[in-house]
Amino acid sequence: MLPFDEILTRYLGELGWYQWWVLFLMCYAEMPVGFHQLVANFLAASPSHHCSVPGLQTWRECRPIPAALNMSVPWTALDGGGSGYSQCLSSTEFWQTHSPESLSAGGTLSCDRGWEYDCETFTSTIVTEWDLVCSNKGVRQLTTSLYMVGVALGALGFGDLSDRIGRRWAYLLSLAIQFAFGAATAFSPNVVLFIIFRMFVGAATSGVVNTSAVMVAEFVGPSERVKVGVLRPVFFSVGAMILAGIAFGVRDWRALQLAISLPNLLFIPFYWWCPESPRWLLSRDKEKAKALIQKMAKMNRVDLPDHVFADDPTEADDTRTETDEKKKDGKEKEETHRSYTFLDILRTPNTRKRSLIIFFIWFTNNIVYYGIALNITDLSGSVYANSLLGAAVEVPAYLTLLFLQERFGRKLPVFAYLLLTGIGLIITAALPAGPGRVAVAMISRFCITGGFQSTMIYTVELFPTVTRNIGMGFSSTAGRIGSIVSPFVWLLADLWRPAPYILFGVMTVLAGLLCMLLPETKGQQLPQTLEDGEEFGKG
Repeated sequence: MLPFDEILTRYLGELGWYQWWVLFLMCYAEMPVGFHQLVANFLAASPSHHCSVPGLQTWRECRPIPAALNMSVPWTALDGGGSGYSQCLSSTEFWQTHSPESLSAGGTLSCDRGWEYDCETFTSTIVTEWDLVCSNKGVRQLTTSLYMVGVALGALGFGDLSDRIGRRWAYLLSLAIQFAFGAATAFSPNVVLFIIFRMFVGAATSGVVNTSAVMVAEFVGPSERVKVGVLRPVFFSVGAMILAGIAFGVRDWRALQLAISLPNLLFIPFYWWCPESPRWLLSRDKEKAKALIQKMAKMNRVDLPDHVFADDPTEADDTRTETDEKKKDGKEKEETHRSYTFLDILRTPNTRKRSLIIFFIWFTNNIVYYGIALNITDLSGSVYANSLLGAAVEVPAYLTLLFLQERFGRKLPVFAYLLLTGIGLIITAALPAGPGRVAVAMISRFCITGGFQSTMIYTVELFPTVTRNIGMGFSSTAGRIGSIVSPFVWLLADLWRPAPYILFGVMTVLAGLLCMLLPETKGQQLPQTLEDGEEFGKG
């Protein structure tokens, strides 16, 4: 049988009707990924709150009663200047005879009777149900961080599983686990089980993303991989936009979690619709691979000549000779590849510098993207409108890469997007609350989305063939660490409100500048060996 890439380019077409069908299936299932990755904005939202005072009504119809609050809750200085009601202290028993201003100097105690929460925006969140505020506020960040740990573990587990049992079964299993544990999360009796269930959701979501990325790449020809690699994550953003609408209509966290999990039932037909990867089948069962290729040909409306599947060398001597040589070379390279480790990409100075820079860029992309996307409540205005707008700006960020990376190469778009992200975030930190600050933050999100995706494409071409998988794997690991750390960066806002934005801004500017030390890869002969990699870009 001819090599699959040759079958695609010469006969089936690199992106025909059948490949579009597979891409549609993968994109369709990408939307719930956007639900689960960003739903923490609503599940773990922290509304305004103050200490509960037994026997005193301080809220009516989700609105505070100022007279009651003045008697029971002291004032405290706010980050933006002025003062407001304390969220973690209540007045002592003699508060009735004092004004709020005098109580701020003394006579306070911690909230030992629980809290009351503003329910105008959210009727219920995990914060309001389990009192994840004040001394327990770090648990709120922990829920998101451990979800990201699940994402990292899922990348490892489902990656190995898809190689063992096939892309199709790994994909279907990840969709099933995403549904089962997503629904279970909605019935969590305590925060510990909530975290555990969400970790499983994160692992399954990672399986959906990574397996679908491999699936679409293995169905199309080499010249179409960048296109499908850009189009698929667009539907992540579409899912995030839909999430904003669902959350607007469903204000209770348990109902919301169930609402974003039930759509996975729509994927039941995938059991019959979703095919196995032809490349995986070629390595395991050539008869099934042949049947799938014939099915692709029928849907793509092309006729395959008999010698495509021929075992008789008389019909394809030249092709088989070339193929045998490729197989021989491939085996030699595979044997050589097995001996390489992470240390090999750090052993020589040029490759070491390039690797450390790309690791830092991946770490920065993840810590900043999730730092912005999962803290949309920090911006003024409607959290639902801001979530919708933030997801919407990601769509053109993905699509512009189809033009920018062909017109300006790989390096310049990464540099420009990261530099603009950093400048935007520093400006965001300096602006007062209002529409202007929201607008600049959204521009920053557009830029970090473009930087994130363009870095993925760039990284594949930077590492030599013999260490490409190792380089991509550790780049991804650096990114996962960034997403795990990201929620805790916002604790710096307790010390100084602009601190997270400034830190994110400085990191992205630095990452953009470091990117300029890397070589351009577009139109270049990519390195094959470690020696090639060390010399690549020097001249």
